[in-house]
Amino acid sequence: MADVEIDRMRREILDELRPLLLDELAGDGWGRALVEVVRAPGGDAVVAGIEVEEIVGDEAHVDAVFGGDAARALLPVIARATEALCALEGVDLDSVRGGTFVRAGEGFAWMPGLVRAPSLRLDRERDALVASLRDKNERLRARFEADRLELDVEASRLRWRAGGRELGSARATLIGTFARGPRTWAWAWDNPSVPASAQRASAALTDALPERDLWEITSPSFHTDEPTAWALSALVCARAGGDGVQRMARPDGALFVLVRDVQGAEDERR
Repeated sequence: MADVEIDRMRREILDELRPLLLDELAGDGWGRALVEVVRAPGGDAVVAGIEVEEIVGDEAHVDAVFGGDAARALLPVIARATEALCALEGVDLDSVRGGTFVRAGEGFAWMPGLVRAPSLRLDRERDALVASLRDKNERLRARFEADRLELDVEASRLRWRAGGRELGSARATLIGTFARGPRTWAWAWDNPSVPASAQRASAALTDALPERDLWEITSPSFHTDEPTAWALSALVCARAGGDGVQRMARPDGALFVLVRDVQGAEDERR
């Protein structure tokens, strides 16, 4: 299905839900609703729970609305819409366990998975952090016109190669992984498939972050999108004084690696 057709169908679903969310579920009083959807024994999608964040209105009223009869009557509609939106997005409902409705202007946007509101500090700094990381990565790309990245996790070393020739290397520390299917970010310090030494090095990165109020750095894994994975990697890079972050593709996502102490191949030979 063409992207333009997917966008049209997504917009039609959200437009149909808009009056229900606004009129029946106090949509003017909150900014984000995390809707957990699971399979009933018969296979139908059903809402298992709704968590509301970024409340901008009367919190008691919002709680009362979501606990009332009108909300319960709408649950099958919301479940079917979430199932359809997951299908359009190309994600497995059973993997992401629902979706997140976010106020966007006069209407709503939607994301697969139960995506919590970003920490205010991270949200405020996101653009500057990502721009700084982009500049660092562009400098690395210009310096090493590589066609392949080679990562030695045990040795904590990343190498840039082209045509079988090594161009340079750097000290490498795993930051985390983004899994495209379930739309999940996971810190490398909580990844059981990562060697213990690499887990400890990854944990040291987040332990050293001064922003202890960010829920993202204390949550082992959570639903999000790849731009947020880049923002978190940018935060780690900035605070650790890194030279950049390299994204290494995986079958269902990507591995994010912090690089420091970059050397050209000629420097290593001296």
